[in-house]
Amino acid sequence: MRIKNMPSKIHFFNITIAIILTLCFVYQGFAQAPSQEKAEQKKGPQPSLGVEEPKDAGTFFKEAQRVAPNDPIGAIGLYQRGLVLKPDAWAERRQLGMLYEKQQQWSPAISEYEAINKVTGSKESFADLARAMDQAGFSRSAATYARRGFEKYPGEPGFLYLAGESFRKAGAEKDAVAALQEYVRLKPDDGKAFFLLGSIHEKAGRKADALRAYLRAGELMKNDRDANDAVKRLQAGAVNVEGLTIFLPQGWLPDKNGLVNIEEGQRIAVTVAASGDPAAIALKAARESMPQGLFTDEAMKSYERLRKMREEAMKARPESAKQMQSAPIPFFATRDAPGPAGSKMALLSTGEVSYPGIESAVALAVPSGGKVYTMIWRAAGPVNDGEKALAEILKQAVWPM
Repeated sequence: MRIKNMPSKIHFFNITIAIILTLCFVYQGFAQAPSQEKAEQKKGPQPSLGVEEPKDAGTFFKEAQRVAPNDPIGAIGLYQRGLVLKPDAWAERRQLGMLYEKQQQWSPAISEYEAINKVTGSKESFADLARAMDQAGFSRSAATYARRGFEKYPGEPGFLYLAGESFRKAGAEKDAVAALQEYVRLKPDDGKAFFLLGSIHEKAGRKADALRAYLRAGELMKNDRDANDAVKRLQAGAVNVEGLTIFLPQGWLPDKNGLVNIEEGQRIAVTVAASGDPAAIALKAARESMPQGLFTDEAMKSYERLRKMREEAMKARPESAKQMQSAPIPFFATRDAPGPAGSKMALLSTGEVSYPGIESAVALAVPSGGKVYTMIWRAAGPVNDGEKALAEILKQAVWPM
C-alpha cells in the first residue's frame, strides 16, 4: 500500500520546486529594473543624426554639407529631412541630386533635377538633367533636354555639343551631325567636336566627310594621335594627288594619272598647277584633251557665228533651219563650278546634242591650298555625262586646307 502512494508525493514535490524557481526569477527581474534604468540615465539621450530634432531646414543642410564627404548616405538623409521643411531650397535640392549621382542612383537624381527644372528652368538644371539622363542610359532624352537648354540659352553652345554626343549614343546620327555642325559654326576652334563629327561620318560610310572633319581636328589639336591615325587610315584607301584625296565611287578605279571607269568608258585625269586663273586653266585643259585645232579661239568664234545664223534662219525660214540643225555645231561654255570658292568649269563638245560619234571634255579647276587642281573628264558622250561624273567625284574629294 505504501508503494502505491509514492507517485502522488513526487508530484507534490515537483510543484513545490517550480513555485520556488518562479519566485526567484520574479525577484531578480524587479531587482534588475532599477539598475537598467540608472544605466540608461548614464548613457544620456540617443543622438539624432548629429542635430537636434527639427528646428529649421538650414540646420539639416549645414550638417549635410559637413558629413557629405565621408558619409554621403547620411548626408542624403539629412538633405531629405531639410527639404521636408523647405521644399523650395533649390540649391540644396541640387546638392542632393549630385549625391544621388555619386551613388549611381540615377532615378532619384533625375527626379530632383526635374523638380528644379520644372520650377526654375535654370541652365544648370538643363545641364544636370541631360548629364544624368545620359549616364542613366536615356541618351535620346538627354539630347532632348540639351537641345531645349540651347533653345532657352542660345549663348551656351555647349548644350549643342552635349546634344550631339547623346544623339550619337542613341543611334540618331542625322540629329547628332546637325547638332555638332551647328556647334562648330559657333565654336570653330573646338578640335574635339570635329573629331566626334569625323567618327560619326566614318561609321556611316561617309569617308570624304569624315576625312574633312579629321583633318580639321588634326589642325586644331596639334600632334593628336587619334586624329592623325584617323587621317592616315582613311587616306590609305583613297587616291592621293599632292594633298588632294579622292575616295573612289563605285565603278571607278585608280589610274596612272587619275581615275578610270572601264565599264562606262570614262576617264578623269588630275593635274596640279602651282598658280594661275582657274577659268583659263580649265579651258586650256579641256582644249588640250580634244582633237587639235577643233577649239581654237578662231574656231570657237566661227561656231558662234554659225549658231547665230541658224537662229536667224529659224525665225525667217523654219523649214531651211530644220535642215541646218541636222549638222552638229561644236559646243563650248565656261562657268562657275561647285566646290571650293573660285572653282571654274569648261565644257567642250563636238555637238550641242548627243549623236553617234560625239566627243566631249569637261575640265574642273579648283583653287585650294595655294595650288590649282584640275580634273579633266574625257569620253565619247555628251557633256552632261561629264558634269555628272565630276559632280560624283567632287562629293568624294577632300581638298587640302
